[in-house]
Amino acid sequence: MKKIAIITIMLAAGVFISPIVSAQSFTSIQYTMGIPAGGLKDHVSKISWRGATFEFHREVAPSVTVGVNFAWSTFYERKDYASYTRNNATLTGVQYRYDNLFPMLVNAHYTIGTNTIVPYVGLGIGTMYDLRNTDMGSWTLEEDNWHFLMTPEAGFMYDISPGTSLKLNAKYDYAFKIKDADAFGNLNINFGFVFNSW
Repeated sequence: MKKIAIITIMLAAGVFISPIVSAQSFTSIQYTMGIPAGGLKDHVSKISWRGATFEFHREVAPSVTVGVNFAWSTFYERKDYASYTRNNATLTGVQYRYDNLFPMLVNAHYTIGTNTIVPYVGLGIGTMYDLRNTDMGSWTLEEDNWHFLMTPEAGFMYDISPGTSLKLNAKYDYAFKIKDADAFGNLNINFGFVFNSW
């Protein structure tokens, strides 16, 4: 997984330093809500209301932008007093479960039209760091893993002034299975602002 992280960083660096003359760039800051799926839902089934996304894009052709995306989401759930079995151990008590996800992507967007409302579709590839904790009494079980990540996306931008747009999108992060952890997914709903510059 370290190779994936290195490749993602190198591609991201290429986006920032590529010599595209007079290319329009877009910086976006978004609030992120996460809905767990698959193996993530098995650990924490509650919706995450704590998340943020930063994105930077550059226009590389008409209607096509390429950029980088960094995000963070925290999932949390309190499980009732019960007996829980993990591997060969069974513990009884109240559990507090946390999952911190840090996706890092290189992605591309294709915009449709040039009106005030601009729909778009996109695809991102990169890596996700998953830090998973289960607390029970004075005991903490912690896992951390790097996953290969693929993220399809769709949304729209709405111009509110020259150089500023509102952005609403939905993304599905799919973290692939690795040796020490199963695959999982989460649906992200993002809302925020896009700042355009030349």
